[in-house]
Amino acid sequence: MIKRTGEVVLAVTGLVISVLMQAAIATIGLLMVNGAKGKEGVATYYNNYYQTLTEMEIPKNDIPDPDRVFDFVHMLSWTALSGGIITLILGVVGIFYIINNKKPVLSGFLFLAAGIVSLLCTALIGFIPALLFVIAAMLCFVRKPKSGFSGF
Repeated sequence: MIKRTGEVVLAVTGLVISVLMQAAIATIGLLMVNGAKGKEGVATYYNNYYQTLTEMEIPKNDIPDPDRVFDFVHMLSWTALSGGIITLILGVVGIFYIINNKKPVLSGFLFLAAGIVSLLCTALIGFIPALLFVIAAMLCFVRKPKSGFSGF
């Protein structure tokens, strides 16, 4: 029987970093969206947005529409939140199946799916936890238990 300590450590580390990162993105985005509600919040958002981009000396033609940026942040926060929940479920189930070497191939697919979800739901910011999940998945696929004595 193979000890799967490496896969478990990589998966737990990737899971913790990924869920924390996705929770932070979702929290910041939702706080920004809730803070900009109402007339004063929207006016403050527009003023700060244009003031910051003007200070950075970006030409007016190159400045993206603030409503599109706001909608992107809102969409990204909900995507990160739902992706965090999906990543958590996939990671925990994968860890459950890899412990005691129950179903390593299934765990590998779950870790691979968790890595892809983590990467895509954070708009490619979550590269490190996704990489940890992919490495854990590759270890699940590659490491096979040694068969008994096969003779010559």
